[in-house]
Amino acid sequence: MTKTGWTMRLGEACVLALAVAAFSAVPTALRTSGAGGSLLDGLLVGTAALLPLVTLSIVLLRAAGRGLRGVIGAGAGPTAALGIALWIGLALPALAVLAGLLKALTHHRGLGGATFGVLGAFVVVACALVARRMVEAGQALVARGVRPVYVAAGGAVVSVVPLLVVAAWLYRASGGAGASSVSAALVDLAIAVLATALVASIELGDKLRKLSSAFGVPFAAVLMIAASARLESSPALGRAVQAGGGLAASLLSALERWTDRDGDGMGAHFGGGDCDEGDPRRHPGAEDVPGDGIDQDCSGADTPRAEAPPKAAAAPGSAQPPASASAVPASTASAGKTLDPSRPDILLITLDTVRADHTSVYGYDQKTTPHLEALAARGVVFEHAYATGSDTQRALVPLVSGKPLSQTPHNRREWPTLSDEIDSIAERMKRAGYTTAAVASFTWLSEDRGFSQGFDRFEPVHRDEHPERSVTGALATRAALSVLEDLGKKDAPIFLWIHLFDAHERYLQHEGLRFGRGQEGLYDGEIAFVDKQIGQIAAFVSKWSRASRVAWVVHGSHGEAFDEHGEKGHGAELYDEMIRVPFVVVLPGGRPGRYGERAVSTLDVAPTVLALGDAPREGVSGVSLLPHARLEPDAPRRPPVLAYASKRLALIDWPLKLMVIERKKQNRNFLFDLGADPRETKDLSADRPDDVARLLKLASEITPP
Repeated sequence: MTKTGWTMRLGEACVLALAVAAFSAVPTALRTSGAGGSLLDGLLVGTAALLPLVTLSIVLLRAAGRGLRGVIGAGAGPTAALGIALWIGLALPALAVLAGLLKALTHHRGLGGATFGVLGAFVVVACALVARRMVEAGQALVARGVRPVYVAAGGAVVSVVPLLVVAAWLYRASGGAGASSVSAALVDLAIAVLATALVASIELGDKLRKLSSAFGVPFAAVLMIAASARLESSPALGRAVQAGGGLAASLLSALERWTDRDGDGMGAHFGGGDCDEGDPRRHPGAEDVPGDGIDQDCSGADTPRAEAPPKAAAAPGSAQPPASASAVPASTASAGKTLDPSRPDILLITLDTVRADHTSVYGYDQKTTPHLEALAARGVVFEHAYATGSDTQRALVPLVSGKPLSQTPHNRREWPTLSDEIDSIAERMKRAGYTTAAVASFTWLSEDRGFSQGFDRFEPVHRDEHPERSVTGALATRAALSVLEDLGKKDAPIFLWIHLFDAHERYLQHEGLRFGRGQEGLYDGEIAFVDKQIGQIAAFVSKWSRASRVAWVVHGSHGEAFDEHGEKGHGAELYDEMIRVPFVVVLPGGRPGRYGERAVSTLDVAPTVLALGDAPREGVSGVSLLPHARLEPDAPRRPPVLAYASKRLALIDWPLKLMVIERKKQNRNFLFDLGADPRETKDLSADRPDDVARLLKLASEITPP
C-alpha cells in the first residue's frame, strides 16, 4: 500500500468518523446541558472523546470488509453491514423493554435473570429474522429501480431511531440531572456501533475522497485540540459531561483518572480540578484547615482563621470542646440577649442514604459514627425508625412540605418541582417567629424545584461541587457554621436544615477512614465522613453562646442495599436495608435514653420540629415525637408506619412487618417478624394469615406516602 493510499484512506475514515462521532454525541450534549453545561460544549467534547475510537473502528471495519468481499463476493460487505445494523437496532430496544417488564413483574432476581435469558434468546432470533426480511425487501426495492441510497437511509432510520428513543427516555428519566451512567453508556455505545457499521461500507466519490485526504486528518486534529483546550479552560464543563453519564463521560473520566498521580481520586485535567498532584490531601472537596496557609480544597484561597471569642462571652454552663478540637468561630453578639427558652434553636440534620445498621450508634461493629454516638448520649435514640420510601423523592419531600409526596402539590417530572401553594415547614416556622435557613447538598434540592420556600437563607453548596461525583460535606459544614455565626447575632430563634449527601453513591475513599475493602467498606467510610461533619458542627455549637438552647434532630433519609435481597442501591425495594434509618433527638436539658416500643417514621420529623418551635401543625402528616423524646411515660402509641416504593408497600407494626408487591392478578404478600428475624429471611405469610389480614386492613386505613 502506498503512502498516498494510506493518507487517502485515513482522511476518508476521519471524515466519516467525524459524522458518526457528532451524531453519537447528541445524547451526551443533552445530558451535559441537563447537568448544567452548554449543549454545544457537550457536543464538542462528546465528539472529540468518541472520534479516535470511531476512526479506528472504521479503518478496521473497512479493512475487514475488503477481506470479506474478497472471499464471498463484492456485494456481501454492504449487505452484511446493513443486516447486522438492522439486527442490533431492533434487538437492543426489544431486550431493554423485556428487561424492564421482568424487573417490574418478577420479584426473584435469579428467576428474572433466567427468564430474561430464555426469552431474550427468542427475541434476538426473532429480530434476526425480521432484519433478514427487511434486507431482502430492500434488495427487492433496488431491483425495481429504487435508488440504493434511499434504501440505505431507510435502513439507517429503522436501525437508529429505536435507540434514540431509548436514549431520550433515559434523559427524561434523569430529570435533566444526568442519566444512569451504565444505561446511558450502553445506549451511546449501541448508537455509535450502529452508525459506524452503516458508514463503514460507504464509498466516497473521487472529489470527496480528495478533499478528505487533504483536510480530514487536520480537521480532526483541530477538533481534538479545541475540545482539550475548552476542558482545560473550564473544569466545570468536564464535571458536567461526567455528571451526565454515558460513553463519552466514561472515556473522559478514565482520562481524568489517568492524570491522578497522587491517588486521591481527582485528576488535574479533563474536568478534574486537583490543584496539587503531589499531595493527596489537596483536592476539590477536601477539608480546608483555616489559616494554615494551604489551600487544601483547591478553592483558590485558604480559608481565613476566625478569631476565638472572649471567654467572658460564653454562655453560662455551656460545654467546652476538648483541646484537640479545631478552632471554630462562635457568635457572641446574642450572649446577653434574652431568648424564650421554650422555643429552642433547632438543627435538623438529614443524612442522605445512611442505613441504621451501618452506624455504631445502632450497634454496628465498625466505629462509623462516634460523633453521633456522643450526641445521642445526651438524647433519645429511636430504635425502629423508617423512611417514608426507599427512593429520594418520597424520602425528602415530607421534610419540606410536612406531607407525603402523594399529598404534596408538584408537577409530574421524575424529579418534581414543588408547587408554590404548599405551606412549607420553613414558612410555618417563620410565622412562629423563627429565622430559617437551609444548606442543600443535592442538585434536586434547589430554588428552581421549590425547596427554598420559607427559608431566609438557602445555601445550595451543590453548585460548587457536583454531589454525585465529588465531596460536598466540607462545603455544607462550612456553610452551616457561617449561617449559625450570622444568625446567632439576631434575637430570633433559629431553624437550620442541613442536608449531608456524601454517603450516597458514588463512594469515595477518605483519608484516615478505612473500613475494609469493596463497596461496603467504602460506604462505611462515607458514613464516617458524614459523621465527621456532625462532629465539626457539634464542636462549634459546644462553644457557641447559644449552646444551652440547641435542639438536635438527626435522621437518615433512606438506606442502601448491598445485595442482601437481590438488589443494590435504593429505590426499588422496602427491605430494612433500604428504609431503616438512624433517628436521634437531643433536647436542651433532656434525658438520654432509647425508644423501642413502636416503630416511628421520618414522616414524624416535620411535626416534631414544628412542636419544638410551637409552630402551627394544621394539615401536617405524621406524629410529633416530642413526648417520646422527653421519655414521657404516657407518650401516645405511634400508629403503624407505612413506606412506599414503586408498586410496593411496607407496613411496620413492630415487631411485625408486612410487605406487599402489587401485581395485576394478585398481590404478593410477605410477613416478617423483625424481632426474631431482623434480616428478613423467613416469610411468615403462609403461617400467620390472620396477621397478614389485620395488617392489610391497617394499611388500607392509612393514607399512603
